[in-house]
Amino acid sequence: MSLFNELKRRNVFRVGFAYAVVGWLVVQVADLALENFGAPGWVMKTLLLFVLIGFVLSLFIAWAYELTPDGIKRAEDVDPNLSVTHATGRKLDRLVIIVLLLAVGLLLFERFWVKPAGEPAAITGQTAQTPAAVSPAPALDSASKVAEDSTVATDNEPSVAVLPFVNMSSDPEQEYFSDGISEEILNVLTRIPNLKVAARTSSFQFKGKNLDIADIGRQLQVNHLLEGSVRKAGNTLRITAQLVETDSGFHLWSETFDRTPEDVFAIQDEIAAAIAMELRTLLTGDLGTTSTPIDMQAYELYLKGRGLVARRREAALFEGIDVLKSAIEIETQYAPAMATLAKAYAVLPWFSEKIPAGQARKLARDWASKTLELDPENIEALAVLAIVYGEVDLNFSGALELLEKAVQLGPANVAANNFLGDLYARTGNLTQALKYESRAAELDPLGPINLTDLANVYLLSGEYDMVIQLANRALSLDPAFGHAYQHLVNAYFIQGDADQLALTVQRVESTADDLIVWVDGMRIALEFARGNHTRAKTILQQRVAMAQSNQLYATTVAYEAAQIGEFDTAGKMLLKAYSEKDGTWIFPIWVRGPEQAPDSASWQEFWRQPGVRELAEIRRRNGLSPYSPTFGSGAKP
Repeated sequence: MSLFNELKRRNVFRVGFAYAVVGWLVVQVADLALENFGAPGWVMKTLLLFVLIGFVLSLFIAWAYELTPDGIKRAEDVDPNLSVTHATGRKLDRLVIIVLLLAVGLLLFERFWVKPAGEPAAITGQTAQTPAAVSPAPALDSASKVAEDSTVATDNEPSVAVLPFVNMSSDPEQEYFSDGISEEILNVLTRIPNLKVAARTSSFQFKGKNLDIADIGRQLQVNHLLEGSVRKAGNTLRITAQLVETDSGFHLWSETFDRTPEDVFAIQDEIAAAIAMELRTLLTGDLGTTSTPIDMQAYELYLKGRGLVARRREAALFEGIDVLKSAIEIETQYAPAMATLAKAYAVLPWFSEKIPAGQARKLARDWASKTLELDPENIEALAVLAIVYGEVDLNFSGALELLEKAVQLGPANVAANNFLGDLYARTGNLTQALKYESRAAELDPLGPINLTDLANVYLLSGEYDMVIQLANRALSLDPAFGHAYQHLVNAYFIQGDADQLALTVQRVESTADDLIVWVDGMRIALEFARGNHTRAKTILQQRVAMAQSNQLYATTVAYEAAQIGEFDTAGKMLLKAYSEKDGTWIFPIWVRGPEQAPDSASWQEFWRQPGVRELAEIRRRNGLSPYSPTFGSGAKP
């Protein structure tokens, strides 16, 4: 008898097929169960190994042994004339049919009963931790003059989020150190070409939360997570890091580093290099950067200061400035600390009016310039200097050149993409503004500032429902984020919805104390919307007096005046802001161009100023309407 016929007689083929079907079913059921129980990736790997080993054993047993009425016997001890392998074969056939039916049932269960999670929209998808504030965004139509080519991550695009490393030290004060380590690794990773890295704001939303890896991956729109822990005690430092695939939960790489604190810089580079190798995003292992050892006290102060600046709160910004200055006093050539200090001063006028905007921007220019002397390719410093070029010097071509260089150096750098989108929005190029603001929000999907900056583009293009969705989304992440409330006020004002506007003002009044400065300006819009124009103008004149005594930015009052059509007042306030080197007026929702008020002397004088006149021409060339919306002009039909 040939070998093939003997294999067939002994049911080896039937056993192999039956085992393969049963094994596949076991693996599928285990995959569902283990995912729900949150089992680590090695459990599934171990199960697959045992299934494969079992397959080989089943074939051997089928060949060497036979099931008889008297029990299991060696095949060579059974008389072929008395063999019952044909009966056993029919039983195996029935087993295969039953298992196949179960498999079909499992497939139907997965297809129709288990609701697929689905990928969230790049900007407006909901998180599991926040209220359902936003539905998926509709595509902008051609009439809005905004392109639909915003960058969207694909499943094949290598991407990673660095979760906050857990502080395993006995001292809770070391929390900022473990957070800082995470952020330093993140910053190194952003320099890797073709690697999408979720921003700090988004990844740190999961700090202290024990959530499923797959859920975190979906919310951050990444296919890999880096997690770990930091234990610092005296002169001993232990950092544990592991790279996990979000879809499967498999651990692709893990390592424990036992070093002295002075070795932390080398550890960060090693971790980033290992991730680059695992994700195969580089042709070589060179990251294009090597960390320079820094005095540990200065380094720890830098980490603490950067964390404070990232909060984007008035008190945190001022504290962060003091901490960063202390770091620079210790390490006088510390470029990253200088760059972050420059950034703190650059963004300060958007979150505080305690020091003049011109003074803050001068300090931002000084520190950014010092940084670039030490590190000409420091992305943060390039982006900060661009803000100064755009909002103080009104040198828009120079600002564009700096930001394009910053994005080229760090394609995954959130600030570079965000600031470039801001510049395009301010100059009226909404197509490019959408592209870069969308990219920033994609990289930082849980960052309120990027959501509201994206809302700026929709506000300028007349998509007011999208503005409301994005603003509410930002508030679901940070209920005290003043910029989001201001977006709601603007959108409801333009839509002519006084009731929703009133509810928004009430929400601001009942929120954090640091929003009080926003309330009176919002009341001007509310009173005007209610038809109380005299009351609105009275509040406005009170605000003008505060601006003249430098209690408020003149730009703030100029916006409020232009919103209700008081262009003479707005023009005077803009001239004051211009003389003080305060360029925060250049966002064009209410301040568009000279055409808005041809009969207002102060308004026309402002638009004749050097730099301002050129800005108006740039906006015209880019197709931005020179007329701002008015109350009810965007009302729904």
